[in-house]
Amino acid sequence: MSAKRIGEAVGDSLATRCLEAALVSHKLAHAYLLVGRDEDAKLALATALAKSGNCRGEHGLGEFCDMCPSCRQVDSGGSPNIRFFGDSGALNIDTVDQFISYASVKTASGCLKVSVFRGVDFFTDVAADRVLKTIEEPVPGNVFLLLSQNSRRVLSTIRSRAQIMKVERSVTMADPGDVSPAIGPDTSLEVLLDFARANVSLSETVGRLLRMRSQNSPRDNAMAGLQTLALFMNSVLRARGKVSPLACVSLSTEPELARVNFVLDQSRVGLFLDHLGERLKHVEQNVNPELVLTNALLELRRITTHE
Repeated sequence: MSAKRIGEAVGDSLATRCLEAALVSHKLAHAYLLVGRDEDAKLALATALAKSGNCRGEHGLGEFCDMCPSCRQVDSGGSPNIRFFGDSGALNIDTVDQFISYASVKTASGCLKVSVFRGVDFFTDVAADRVLKTIEEPVPGNVFLLLSQNSRRVLSTIRSRAQIMKVERSVTMADPGDVSPAIGPDTSLEVLLDFARANVSLSETVGRLLRMRSQNSPRDNAMAGLQTLALFMNSVLRARGKVSPLACVSLSTEPELARVNFVLDQSRVGLFLDHLGERLKHVEQNVNPELVLTNALLELRRITTHE
């Protein structure tokens, strides 16, 4: 049986592509705030992440077999590497204690422990303070997935400590006139390729990213644009053979990515990705989305050299 990816559990999206890229490049953040009304999609993503991080099948990084004992344990609910806490509509303070206790246990070598907390919208200041102490100083091998219906209801102390991702299942169109066409990864990458090759100006690139999905607000498009920047940087590394390829980037796009003349200093690449996480938080905190995107693209240009 062929290996599976996180995107197959939820559908291809910027959130799944960024998590896949983070697994491949060993750049998982310590905490993610998964936002969206589809609770099943967020739980499916968490399950797929636990499988990908712990699968013992023979396949590439960021993939899982769905057949090995580890994958089967995740499916059965008996895996020591993933546990779900809380409820999407309420908060029980005892659940906070259980979450902290589980997250404080050291993971086995080479394992990824996924600690999932539902209903962070309902955290009180006291609950948030207790959880913050855990996620700010995580036990190695831990990743925290904090689930929210609406990030604006999440306390700023929690939002500021997590990388925010919108999670939604891909839409299958029955009638092309019903919804706007889906924006595939290659479409977004082409915008950044044009910018990296100096074919378009900075202001035009920002404008294209802010209008990429006409049905979304500039704020939502800015967050999508920042996540595409993370995918773009990781895609360049993959195209150069630095990490394994991902299925979501087409073979027609990869040669173009390989020709983008980046300075592949790992410390600069890592710092760039860390800054993108901070900029996602800025957009979530209502900083001008055009300004945030502009600064991110300026940093991208600084680590791009002329051929």
